[in-house]
Amino acid sequence: MKRVLTAVWVILGLALGQGRELPKVSMVLNWFPQPSQGGFYAALADGLYKQKGIDLTIQPGGPGIPSIPLLAAGRVQFAMTDAAAVMFARDQGIPVVAIFAPFQTNPQGFMFHMEHPVSRFEDLAGRTVAVSPGAAYWRFIEKKYNLSGKVQVVNYNGQLADWLRDKRRVTQCFVISEPFMARKQGANPGTLLIADSGFNPYMNLIVTTEQFLRDNPAVVKAFVEASQLGWYRYMGNPRRYIPVIQEVNPDQTAEWIMWQAEQQKPLVQRGDAVQNGIGYMNPERWKTLYEQLKDLGLLKNEIDLSKIFTNQFVPKPR
Repeated sequence: MKRVLTAVWVILGLALGQGRELPKVSMVLNWFPQPSQGGFYAALADGLYKQKGIDLTIQPGGPGIPSIPLLAAGRVQFAMTDAAAVMFARDQGIPVVAIFAPFQTNPQGFMFHMEHPVSRFEDLAGRTVAVSPGAAYWRFIEKKYNLSGKVQVVNYNGQLADWLRDKRRVTQCFVISEPFMARKQGANPGTLLIADSGFNPYMNLIVTTEQFLRDNPAVVKAFVEASQLGWYRYMGNPRRYIPVIQEVNPDQTAEWIMWQAEQQKPLVQRGDAVQNGIGYMNPERWKTLYEQLKDLGLLKNEIDLSKIFTNQFVPKPR
C-alpha cells in the first residue's frame, strides 16, 4: 500500500510540474540566423529546451545589435559571441562567462581567387585584403608573418562585388558560407583558415553573466544540455532542419543550407569535442588566446582565466 501511495504522489507531482510555467530566457545571436547556428534552432524546433525545463527565445543579431552589451544590461540571459570578445569584455570589467562553444575550429578565413592562389599567409604580401576594422586576428597575422606595410588593407563590408572584380583581391570570410555564393556568381574561390595561423579563438560560443550563472545554475545546465543535443541532431541530419532555418531566414536556399552544414561538420565534430562532447572548451586554448592578445597589446588588465569559462554543464559523450 505504501508503494502505491508513493507512486500516486510521484505521478501527481509530475502532473503538477508539467502545469508550471517554465522560466523564460532569451539568447541573442551574433548575426542573422544562419546554418552556423543550426544546432540551437534544432534544439528549439524539437522542443529540447522545454523538455529540459526552460522556455527559450532566440533573438536575431545583426549590424548595430551588440550581443555582450545586451547581456550586460540584462536584456537577455545568453549571448553569442567569440572568445576574443569575451576577453575584451572581461578586460573592461564586464563579468561574462563562456558556457558552450559549438565550433572547435574557428570558421573565419581568407577567400582568394584560385587564378591567384594564396597557399600561406606570407602570400598576402602585395595584395589588397578586406578585413573587419580592428580585427584581432589581423593584428596577430600581420605581426607573426611580418606583413606590416606590405598589404593594402581595406575595410570588409560583407559584400563580394569588389572581390569579384579583382582576381588578386583577398577578403575575409566564413569558409562555411561565402565560397558557396562566390561559386554561384561564377568565381573559382579558394580559402585559407585563419586558425592555421595559430590564432583560433572559439567562435559562436555562448556566454552568460557571473550573476546569472550563480543565481540560476539549473537554467544554465538546462540550456547547455539542450543545446548540445540540438547540435548532435543537427550535425547528424541537417536536411531535416532545412525548413527550420528557412523559416527564420528565407534567403537561405536548401542547397546552401546543406552545403554549409557539410562544411561545418569537421569544424564542430573534431578535436576536444570527440572525447569531451560538443560545446567543450580547452583551458589551454583560453590561455593561448590570452597570451596572444596580451602580446599584441590589446588587453590592459590581468584576467583570471578560471572565471572566464566553465565546462561544468557540458555533458560528455556516452
